[in-house]
Amino acid sequence: MEDDLISIGEAAAKFGMTVSALRYWDECGLAAPAERRGGRRWYGPAELHRIALIRIMQETGLMSLDEIKDVLAAAPDWRGTVAGRIEAIGAQIERLTTGRAYLEHLLTCPRDDPAGGCPHLREATRTWIEDGIPFRA
Repeated sequence: MEDDLISIGEAAAKFGMTVSALRYWDECGLAAPAERRGGRRWYGPAELHRIALIRIMQETGLMSLDEIKDVLAAAPDWRGTVAGRIEAIGAQIERLTTGRAYLEHLLTCPRDDPAGGCPHLREATRTWIEDGIPFRA
């Protein structure tokens, strides 16, 4: 089994994170080492798999560590947690898409001063001011 274990420093480097982050994850029960030798934490394949899952959830799902902990522990409402993140990501995609459309319009607007003189942007702000509804591009 010793051949399958890597040190905390190697594990941190493998996942592009700090040793202190792995120590924190251990302290809060997210990812514990397989064993400790000489005061050092050592990780095996199962622990590396768990660390990789946490990193995937952080980087692609934009989940907090508390949310990730609920999912990994199969907490009673882990599906609700995941559904909530999917909904939040959908809303973020919508905001980013709208923002991108505004920026693309700015680049293609024939006005020298699109922020002040563009009829398209003027309509967007009018809709928000008068109707209280953020304009969608």
